[in-house]
Amino acid sequence: MKLCVVLSLAFFLILLSCTLKEEPKAISTLPLTGMTNNAAKSVVPEVKPGDKSLENFARYFEQADAIHREAWWVLSNERRPMGKSPFGKIQRALLSSNGIKLSNKSLFSCDRYLVKRDIQSLTGFPQKFEIFEKCSTKTDAKRIAEVFAAKEADFYATFYSENLEEVLGLGATILNKNIRCDFKGNEKNQIVSLKCKDWAQDRSKEQMVRLDIYDYEKEGKNLIKLRGKVYENLSDIRKIEVDIPLEGKIKVLETELYAPEATPVATPAATPSSSQSPPPASSPSPSAKPEDQNAGPAVLEPGDPAQDETGAPLITPLPGVDPDVLMQRQNNEMVPLVQPPGTEEIPRAR
Repeated sequence: MKLCVVLSLAFFLILLSCTLKEEPKAISTLPLTGMTNNAAKSVVPEVKPGDKSLENFARYFEQADAIHREAWWVLSNERRPMGKSPFGKIQRALLSSNGIKLSNKSLFSCDRYLVKRDIQSLTGFPQKFEIFEKCSTKTDAKRIAEVFAAKEADFYATFYSENLEEVLGLGATILNKNIRCDFKGNEKNQIVSLKCKDWAQDRSKEQMVRLDIYDYEKEGKNLIKLRGKVYENLSDIRKIEVDIPLEGKIKVLETELYAPEATPVATPAATPSSSQSPPPASSPSPSAKPEDQNAGPAVLEPGDPAQDETGAPLITPLPGVDPDVLMQRQNNEMVPLVQPPGTEEIPRAR
């Protein structure tokens, strides 16, 4: 009997010791608490699906895309699809990193992204994003934008134009100038101010618009204000000014920067005098008086310079006048010196 009790007690102690050894494994599956910041970064992913802060940033870029669609419609008379802008690309990258499946992927030749996020304090701000486009495993990722947020409602984005040809065009790629946009929001995560510098975008195969001022003010007199130049084959040709008020007429003004060059007038080459036919003798001289131009064919009278005092013709007749005609004037006959073709002779009184 004592032997049975001892064996039972020994079996109970063995079971108890096994349970105590397995307990730490169960504890390790609980949420990590009391870890240092560096240790937490080693186990927490850079972008956590369902991150509320990330959703808010994506909402800001969605609004910026809508603002740009309206501005670009006024500048180019082109309605672009939703998301077809640098703002739309960043929005899609953030949504994808937050575990949201993207729609309308056919809008882009490449719609795959990488997002690197650097949270620089335990409060969540400031933080920094680097957005890359990764189209193939055989090619390097292309950095398309960088976002730095001092706080959620105050941040700026830098767009790298050389890697955004699909939405900005070839001209902006050649210009290769970074675009910076500053965002300010309110407590409802709505954009109240958006200001961009050096925005460049093709509006046709030949023309590009480059804006020095690109301002949106939610409560401003002018909702959108744009100032810049129009370039043709990368040469500035016009100044452009656009004001889009909340209410009233939209103002668009394009001014030529340079006066048009004078078109040279081609003068016909001179031909040899032998090939020119003499003008009709009846054509009035440019210096002739109006009343002389309406007179009939000229007739020599006595005392005219072409005659001497006796009325005899001079040795040298007038150009184009038959000498026989001059001889006939000795008989005071009324013979016109020149008779234009198709006209009747007009006698004159002595």
